[in-house]
Amino acid sequence: YGFKSHSAGKEHVFVVMNSVFPAEGSKFISERYDLKGSTVGRECSEEEKKKKGSNAVLKDNDLAREVNSMRRSQSSASFPTYGINIGARGKAALLTQLRRDVTFLQDCSVMDYSLLVGVVNLEGKAIVPFNFASDKSRRRMKRNGHERIIACMATPLGHLSAPPIYLGKKLISAWENMLSTVLTLPFPYYGAGDCGVDGGALSIIRGRRLGHRAIYYMGVIDFLQPWTVSKVLERDIKGLLGYDTKAISCNAPKDYAARFLDFIDSHVT
Repeated sequence: YGFKSHSAGKEHVFVVMNSVFPAEGSKFISERYDLKGSTVGRECSEEEKKKKGSNAVLKDNDLAREVNSMRRSQSSASFPTYGINIGARGKAALLTQLRRDVTFLQDCSVMDYSLLVGVVNLEGKAIVPFNFASDKSRRRMKRNGHERIIACMATPLGHLSAPPIYLGKKLISAWENMLSTVLTLPFPYYGAGDCGVDGGALSIIRGRRLGHRAIYYMGVIDFLQPWTVSKVLERDIKGLLGYDTKAISCNAPKDYAARFLDFIDSHVT
């Protein structure tokens, strides 16, 4: 929506946009991310996490650390459960739409936008971030010879049992999704029938978050910053100060768009 106002000989333009998160969202959104694809200064401080709890805004480096660590520890044959976990079909649909949106923003010569993500845990359990030095991983490193032999024998047995296990998981997942749909429509917050999020089919996506069934609220925000001379100077000055100009937020629209899409592609599973 747009509105123009004239006062004291000046023209003021107000832009009103839909909220990515629904009303009362702070009561049930357990995690929120602001993702740009840049890495310089893109992390949530421990002070903010302690002060704001689930209302703290996590950023690119927070998600990247989790994904990189879990990608190394998880078997390549298993389905990924880390990152923004919405499945192959959901990821393909999301990236297709983001490519269209980003192409438009690039044509408009704007940058500095980000993908805002809100996570709702449907199982009512606290989502525990990945523990980089868990006891389980340490025990795995201390396996003795007998345990290694058993592990080697378990691999072919695992391959033989994979098809029925896969079908079983699919059936369980379908049942959980159907049940959660029935139980969460209308969504359990005040005014859900009147104040829902209407940002298109991909603004609300069902998926999983670290093994728990979840709903993701998503939307591209802060897309009104044009690529101006001052932004060119900002990039160049930061480069002279020793910052990696490919990693800072301030980048030309074409470079910004490519980096943004690459990051989302790498951290959505």
